[in-house]
Amino acid sequence: MKLNFPKSPATSWVIRTKNEEKWFGKVLETLFMQSRLDFEVIIVDSDSTDKTIEITKDFPVRKIINVSEKDFNYSYALNLGIKESWGEYIGIISGHSLPISRTWYQDGMKNFADPKMAAVTGCYTALPDGSLDEELGDLHFDQRRLEKEYYCKWMTNTNVIIRKDLWRKYPFDERLEECEDYDWACEMIARGWNIVKDPRFNVYHSHGGIGRSTYSERVPTWQRVCALIDKKKRPS
Repeated sequence: MKLNFPKSPATSWVIRTKNEEKWFGKVLETLFMQSRLDFEVIIVDSDSTDKTIEITKDFPVRKIINVSEKDFNYSYALNLGIKESWGEYIGIISGHSLPISRTWYQDGMKNFADPKMAAVTGCYTALPDGSLDEELGDLHFDQRRLEKEYYCKWMTNTNVIIRKDLWRKYPFDERLEECEDYDWACEMIARGWNIVKDPRFNVYHSHGGIGRSTYSERVPTWQRVCALIDKKKRPS
């Protein structure tokens, strides 16, 4: 792909990967076909043994950082990638999350016209390799997925754009095993910032598939960690 990353990007996309070859090429292809291309891409990989890193050679990825599997932590990996970023905004998307449209990034960025907007996030619909519970969830479609939700603490690092200046003041909490996104959103809202869940910023995404825990398998951990997060004093 004959594109060069900009020297002064508006946004830095930080993508955490671990054996993502099934969807990763399509994710990068969709990202680099967006209507806005004022961004760079940073990959934080955790000892992938498949073709994940090889796939990046076909795209103008600025930097690849490796975090060994034994040292991996969701927050640590993100913070490490963000520290290397050049953008004013930080985009976070998983290696198996597909933007729903060619204007997905542009539509998400429009929300920052609000000077009190800390982040824009979205919902997701299962990929073809989604687990049975994810596919059943899509059958029982919640109409709220089609409506904007403000002051939304259910931000997801599956697909989000955040303000980097706010991350500097409150990086992702590396003491948490998961749910660093929920913690960050709760903190920003407590500080008076807004977070919007915008249906134009949705993605196709699943937790199922080879080497990944399914949605239902992860729910107990999310519930336990979120209960601990809810006990934090805010603002921190």
